[in-house]
Amino acid sequence: MTPPGGTHRLFGEKRDGENEVVVSGQQGIRRFSTEKIPAGMRLDYWMSHLGESLWPVSDWSGISGDFSIEMQEAPLGCLSTVTETLRGVSHTRRTKSDVANSTESCFQLFTCDAPWSMAQNGHDERLLGGDVVLVGDGEHDSYTPPRLQSHIIKLPTHWLQSWLADPDVLVGRRIARDSRWGRVLSPMVTQLTPELAVAPPLPHRVLVDQLGTTLALIAGEAQTGAMPDLLQQIRGCIGQRCCEAQLTAADVAASLNVPPSMLHRVLAANNLTFASELIDARFQVALHMLTSPSYAQLTSIDIARRAGFLNTSHFARVVRKRTGHTPQALRRSAS
Repeated sequence: MTPPGGTHRLFGEKRDGENEVVVSGQQGIRRFSTEKIPAGMRLDYWMSHLGESLWPVSDWSGISGDFSIEMQEAPLGCLSTVTETLRGVSHTRRTKSDVANSTESCFQLFTCDAPWSMAQNGHDERLLGGDVVLVGDGEHDSYTPPRLQSHIIKLPTHWLQSWLADPDVLVGRRIARDSRWGRVLSPMVTQLTPELAVAPPLPHRVLVDQLGTTLALIAGEAQTGAMPDLLQQIRGCIGQRCCEAQLTAADVAASLNVPPSMLHRVLAANNLTFASELIDARFQVALHMLTSPSYAQLTSIDIARRAGFLNTSHFARVVRKRTGHTPQALRRSAS
């Protein structure tokens, strides 16, 4: 399985001193093949090619004697499209060391003609033929059958981020071929071949924008689907940290590993704001202390500060608005 890469060098470009084992592409298609390489040297040659042209992937296992790679690549506007036939590999793993030794980054969309597996970004997906997955440039594992043909679209990071505020929302997630968006995306990736790229039915910009729009719609739906769970996580985090006087939405977003914009979007979708949720949480903490004998030795000012309120006047207004009583009256009533 070819790992994602961000280089502008196409497969099959020959450099000075390099053995000519590639058949020059016709009509702008570049080809790479291990056909003329002795069987015992093919894996080493391919790994060297990865390290020089894409990025390093050092952990390969389950290599059989018929290991081979056939690839074609062509530019598609600012993207590039690849078809790959891989034989004789069962497992590849991109390690922390590989990531550290990489010089560029990008993302890749994969769809394959047979079942395979991909583990990345907290997902461990079993993919069927025609399913699509977005692979990032971090650590990942892939498990493949004895022969696998893949259609791959290489996406520069800056391009993908212009369409998706947070590409990680899709990285490593299976997009089933028969799902609502899989029925759109799977044939799109399959049909955007190197042959089509050199003789496109529409300008490259139109095809590229169509792909970007589809990915943005899929990401938006994925975020919306995750909103109920994320809302509970946001509220839980605010509840746990509300006593921090300087707590911000960015702090909570960082704790949950989501962009601040997503946090605000989830709250807004439920007619909520971060400020209102924070005040609610602080009020609940203060109300517990005001009405509990365990905190009888504390002054109202102490309680306000412990609950995270910076301004005692604001604290008193919040308590009175929500209970109809001043903090002191609440304490007297409780006692």
